[in-house]
Amino acid sequence: MQPGLPTGMGFELETAGIPLRVLVVESLNHTSATLEEIGTVTGMTVESERDARVAVERLRDEQFDVIVVHLPPPQMSPAELFRDIVAIDIEKASRIIFLVNDLGDSETRKLLTGAGRPFLTRPVAATALYDLVVRVGMQDRVE
Repeated sequence: MQPGLPTGMGFELETAGIPLRVLVVESLNHTSATLEEIGTVTGMTVESERDARVAVERLRDEQFDVIVVHLPPPQMSPAELFRDIVAIDIEKASRIIFLVNDLGDSETRKLLTGAGRPFLTRPVAATALYDLVVRVGMQDRVE
């Protein structure tokens, strides 16, 4: 029996209640509900937008530690959404995590390759999603 390898930061940072503000862009509230449930003990605040255009407008004025985008996003193409976020602020674009249903889609693969952002394929374990959100959200805090 092999010991399990750690998959992210030590839990001492997570349990200290370091707050992360997360925006989830998805047509249903499945991902945001999952993150809210698992993140409540750590101080994570999760907000969701069903309309990608509204999410872009929010990103013009608001700061989020992590932006989780379920592909394809509602109301606009994945490439258009990513381009709009990059145009607002490259730093905000560096906080995106993609969730993907279909890696067979050529448009999705092209976006993932070009964006260079981390992604998870659905279905995804809640712990894997939470781990990636914490790692992306904490990237500037531990450097």
